[in-house]
Formats: sequence, C-alpha cells, structure tokens
Amino acid sequence: MTETTANGNFDATLIDAIELDLNDVDAAMARLEKGTYFNDEITGAPIQTDFLTSNPLARRNP
Repeated sequence: MTETTANGNFDATLIDAIELDLNDVDAAMARLEKGTYFNDEITGAPIQTDFLTSNPLARRNP
C-alpha cells in the first residue's frame, strides 16, 4: 500500500527510499556490465556467494 500525506501527495521519505534503492540497482547493473559485480568494490576481493545471494545489491563483503 502506498503511503500518502493528508493532501494526497506521496510521502517524500518513501520517495527518497525508492530513489536510493533504484540507485543501488543502477550501480549493480553497471558493475555487471563492467564485469566487477562479484567483487568487493573497495578491496577487489570476491564477494561471498551466500552474502551476494541474500543481498544482490551488495557492494562489499560483510
């Protein structure tokens, strides 16, 4: 269910959260295209498969 304010506008906090999620998806897609999706973006080490499976937008190892 979509949250709206009393005047019928969408909740700005909800919209901000959605935009952040979309930014994370865009970043993951860019990493896929570059061939770096499965690597920690800071260290370059492989991201743990079980962690990446449970959090496909992960950029770093836990």
